Amino acid sequence: MDTVRILHTADLHLNNGFTAANFPYMIVKERQKDLLEAFDKIIKICCQKKVNLLFFSGDLFEYKFVDLNTIEYVNNQFSKLSNTYVFILPGNHDPFYMLDYYRNFLWSKNVFIFNNQYKKVEIEELNVVIHGIGFGYQEEKRPILKSLVCEPSKKINILLLHGSDMTIAPKKESNYLPFEQLDLINSGFDYIALGHYHQYKEIKNLYGKIIAAYPGSPEPLGFDEEGRHGIILANINKKQNDISLLPISKRQYFKLDIDISNCEDFQQIKKNIKKIISNKYPEKNLFSIKLIGNYSWKLGESLELLYDQCRDLAYYIEFQDNTEEMYDLDTLIAENTLLSSYILEIQDKLKKEKDIKKRNILKKALKIGIDALKGGGYTT
Repeated sequence: MDTVRILHTADLHLNNGFTAANFPYMIVKERQKDLLEAFDKIIKICCQKKVNLLFFSGDLFEYKFVDLNTIEYVNNQFSKLSNTYVFILPGNHDPFYMLDYYRNFLWSKNVFIFNNQYKKVEIEELNVVIHGIGFGYQEEKRPILKSLVCEPSKKINILLLHGSDMTIAPKKESNYLPFEQLDLINSGFDYIALGHYHQYKEIKNLYGKIIAAYPGSPEPLGFDEEGRHGIILANINKKQNDISLLPISKRQYFKLDIDISNCEDFQQIKKNIKKIISNKYPEKNLFSIKLIGNYSWKLGESLELLYDQCRDLAYYIEFQDNTEEMYDLDTLIAENTLLSSYILEIQDKLKKEKDIKKRNILKKALKIGIDALKGGGYTT
């Protein structure tokens, strides 16, 4: 066979506890169902598209939360793929030696699970060799690709790798099988099925061939994963890789800044929010809204009341208060107090100061001074 058809996915995180989110219990349970639905879509696509190879490049499960029911369900679905080989690579959220089910469960005969030692599996009928090295524990600092080179071959050679692209990653990511993009290009593999980053990203060689890709998480998991998510469908051969991202996510996350300076009450704020999110399918999506601008009072504890009025606008909505209290300076000056003198002094300096940076400092000083002298304290 000159070309193999693959479905490449990663970072599904089945049984995710969503512990970092402020979701109500019911939302957590529904999001967990969404992840299982994404898995079912993957199985269905494999059947429809006659996929030869199904790759999970790390973090298929959350080892702290996954249970036997999920494992049995997943394995039963795999057993239905009579014409598809399934390869699972343990990642830093489902390490081989920390997830007992990888070692002690009887998996379907078409499933192969890598551990933290380099292995390769040859499939003669497909003229393909699958290589992989996964996580044994939660950290794996070895720069594997520095020494892992695929020898020239007539067979199609594919590597599964869950790790950090240090060309673009912060230093702390060096704990997760770090590599440079040049390592990918020089490795000699026909395709490298990556996992770990939750957004789609492809890496090309000097001739424009896509030699590696992150599919991203098939269902987004947090507000740092905006946009559509899906899986990679690809036809891989020795000369060219035909790769496409197929969106399958049920929901999307949105982070929005909304200026409420011209709003006089909660009803106006709600009306503004409804207008802004109306074209983003709010009934099924999740929104984190940062309220900005000047408001006639600092929202503070009133934020919970605002949430109560707006919770019906979307599947899930949360707020951050970044507004500034709007003061009536003329009224404060008329009170003829120490605060009045402070405001007049800063205003006088502002009239004389031409430098923009210094003017901004004076404006900040005015705000901090009013907060402090009115007894509200201040934040930096």
